[in-house]
Amino acid sequence: MGSRTSRPGTSRGTPDTAAEPWWRKHGRLLYLGVGIPVIGAVLTALALNGLGLGGESEPAAPAATGSPSASPPSAPFTVSARQDGDDGGCTALEDRISSPRDRAEIVTGGDVAGVVRRHRGARAGELATALTIEGGTQPLTITSIDIEPEQPRPAPPFAGTLLCEASAGGEPKIQLYADLDSTRPVFLTGKGSADRYFDEHVVTLAPGEQVNLSATFVAVKGSREFRLVVRYVRNGKEGAVSVAAPSGSRYAVTGYAAEYGAVYSGSPNGGFRLEDGSRPCRWSPAAPC
Repeated sequence: MGSRTSRPGTSRGTPDTAAEPWWRKHGRLLYLGVGIPVIGAVLTALALNGLGLGGESEPAAPAATGSPSASPPSAPFTVSARQDGDDGGCTALEDRISSPRDRAEIVTGGDVAGVVRRHRGARAGELATALTIEGGTQPLTITSIDIEPEQPRPAPPFAGTLLCEASAGGEPKIQLYADLDSTRPVFLTGKGSADRYFDEHVVTLAPGEQVNLSATFVAVKGSREFRLVVRYVRNGKEGAVSVAAPSGSRYAVTGYAAEYGAVYSGSPNGGFRLEDGSRPCRWSPAAPC
C-alpha cells in the first residue's frame, strides 16, 4: 500500500544504459563539424561586407534589346544609343543585291532598312552614334566605355552593294573617336589624336543627371563588328552594362572598297538610282577614280 512500482529494467533517477546506435552518434558529430565552419564563414562574410571590405564586383547587366535601345531595368543607370548624323553618308553590303524584291525596295525607297538588316550591312567610312547616359538613384562614376570587337582583326571591306545618300552638310561635334582598323580600338579624344579619352577623363553621374556623348567609329582598311560596354564604379564596387545597338541593328563599320558590284545613290523621289559606275568616287576621297 502506497508503494510505487517501476517499469521493468529501469529505476528512478538512473539514465537508460542502452547503447546509442553508432550512426546516430557519428551523424551528430558530422553535423556539428560541418555546421560550425559554415556558420563562421557566413558571419565573417557579413562582417566584411558591413565594413565595405567584401571586395565584390557588381554583376554585369545583360545587354538591352529593342527600339530605341536602352539599359535593362536592373542597371544602376540607363544608357541609350541612336544613330547620329543619319541624314547622309553610305551603307555597304557584303554581297550584290540580286533579289528582285530587294532591288524594288531600294529603287522605290521602300523598306531599305529591312534590306540592309537582312544583308547585314554596315556604315561605310564612319559610324556616328549618340549615347545618352542617365543616372539612377545613387551617384556613380563611369570609368570607361570599352569597344569589344567581334573579330581579333578587321575583315576586308564590304564590296557587294553601296547605298549612298546626300548629306545636309555640317560637321558634327566629335566627343569620342575610335579607329576600328586598329587591333585593339579604344576611344580617343579626337580624330588623329593618340590620347585615350578615358585615361584622362571619367564621367560622374549624380542621381537623375543626364550626359550626352557622341561617338564616331571609323574604318578605312577593313570591316568590323563590335560591342559597347560601359564600365562604372558605385559605392566602391565595379560593374559593367552592355549598350544595345540603335533600333535593333548592330555596331558595324566598313572601309570603302575600291570597286562594288553595284552602287546606288539617293534620288529626289526618296528611292535610289543605280549608278553607271562601280567605284565610290563621289563619296570616298581615297577611291582610285
